[in-house]
Amino acid sequence: MKRILAIVVILLPLFVFAGEKIKTEEKVKTVEKVETVGYLGISGDKLSEAMKTALGLDYGVLIEKVYEDSPAEEADIKIGDVILKIDKEKVEDFDALRDAIEERPNKKVDIVIYRTKKQETKKVELAEREKKRLKIDIDIPDFSELKHVLGQGKKELEKELKELRVELELLKKDLEELKKKIK
Repeated sequence: MKRILAIVVILLPLFVFAGEKIKTEEKVKTVEKVETVGYLGISGDKLSEAMKTALGLDYGVLIEKVYEDSPAEEADIKIGDVILKIDKEKVEDFDALRDAIEERPNKKVDIVIYRTKKQETKKVELAEREKKRLKIDIDIPDFSELKHVLGQGKKELEKELKELRVELELLKKDLEELKKKIK
């Protein structure tokens, strides 16, 4: 937490005071990239050690939900099934399963599942969906530029502080005058 606070304290003047000075060139670029990935229509989780022991399996992903009108539902994949392989690739955990599916939009795949003490192979035609990724490219100034900008910020802060002191003195005088009028 202290590190985050230190970073904020260091970078805050950069954003507050250097905005106009650094805007000469675009420093942050945001690009939304849309790609098409494969879709099966399930959610699940890797098998716990207890489940592996109980089922006699070494790996797999337990299906926790099957979405309506999905390729998984059409292939008769059910909640409680364990996905073991996709096209002969072992599926160790949900990330591996997701990666294997996303690599194959609109492809026919063989999915080996474990159900009621036996393995079955399901032929599934995966669908496709859009996967949006947000890419942020930040151009961070080098140390000398940062030092210059922070120095500019310090000068502006000192100027602002002087102006606040003058304003405070004027308010003190106004307050003294009001006290005299009240008496």
